[in-house]
Amino acid sequence: MIKNKLFQAVFALIFLTFGTAKAQPIPIELMLGHQYGVVDMAFSKKFSPTSRFGLFHMNTIQFDYNEEAKNSFILQDQLFVETLKNLRVTAGVAYSKGGFDPTAGLQYLIIGKKLMFLCAPRVNIDSEPSYDIMNIIQYETPLNERTNLFARAKFLNVFDAGGNIKSFQWFRLGLEKKGIQFGLAFNLDENGPNPSVEYNLGAFIRKEIF
Repeated sequence: MIKNKLFQAVFALIFLTFGTAKAQPIPIELMLGHQYGVVDMAFSKKFSPTSRFGLFHMNTIQFDYNEEAKNSFILQDQLFVETLKNLRVTAGVAYSKGGFDPTAGLQYLIIGKKLMFLCAPRVNIDSEPSYDIMNIIQYETPLNERTNLFARAKFLNVFDAGGNIKSFQWFRLGLEKKGIQFGLAFNLDENGPNPSVEYNLGAFIRKEIF
């Protein structure tokens, strides 16, 4: 009962404040590989340009072409407060196959003209907590007046007292034209406490919408 009330309060606060946040691009990526596909969306926005408070949202859906049991997803909605420059304290909810969990963490975010870096450790608050550390590095630079080079790497390690639950390293390399990024995609995945590395090679397309 207490858990349900906590989720309701967090979601109510998110939806009430989200509409007041300054509109900014929301990137959505579709990756199609030779083994599975991924839809990935993540963004962080302040409630106003001068506010220390804001919302972080991440939604990652992985769908296997042949085995439905391998499908996975994770959804995070967290409110943040920037305590020091680039350093944020976060709290909210995470949802996956295991259900809803309260979650809290830290985020260190740097956004430059060409480089973006995010480091985000997090813990699910439960009787048997799980932890994850996510890192994203993104680089974009002009090749000519109409085309940019685009590169992105996303790393995730999810673990609990029993060891590794899920880890991955996802790499993207391509071009950006008219606000659309596209190119080659390469994923490395490790699942379970004694994982073997599996790879997924394909292509991606990424678009920033409002």
